[in-house]
Amino acid sequence: MTFMILLGAVATVYIVMLLFRVAALALPVYAGIGAGFWMLERGSGYGMSIAAGLCIGAMIFGLGRFLCSSLPPLYRLPVALAFAVPATFAGYQAATGLAGFAVAEGNALNWLGIVGAAVGAAGALRSLAGPPPRGLTSNIAGRPPSSTNAP
Repeated sequence: MTFMILLGAVATVYIVMLLFRVAALALPVYAGIGAGFWMLERGSGYGMSIAAGLCIGAMIFGLGRFLCSSLPPLYRLPVALAFAVPATFAGYQAATGLAGFAVAEGNALNWLGIVGAAVGAAGALRSLAGPPPRGLTSNIAGRPPSSTNAP
């Protein structure tokens, strides 16, 4: 029984961490959902609307990563803020919703929401400006062989 409680606690912490990492993708998700609904209202089918939403979201995320990796630091700020503002809103909503299970209404709930907003914004900035995750890079070529018999 103790093992199940510990396992449940670890799973809960992992899901909350995953929730705040996904909050960094709020702008591409919002744009993809908006594009999908726009195409659906214009008479496209469900399949075309879903495909367009996925393509728009992937293009916005890829464009944001590309711009943050290739532009000078002064020009990265507007791109980073464009991703951080929706992530801040998503982090606030997620933290307020999760804290609502344990905390009654009041200042504590608002402060936990503000902390969640900061975590969401920091996650967006980290995922956008940071190096790509280890799983996305490959080291197939490896290092060039070193010459050990040089004088």
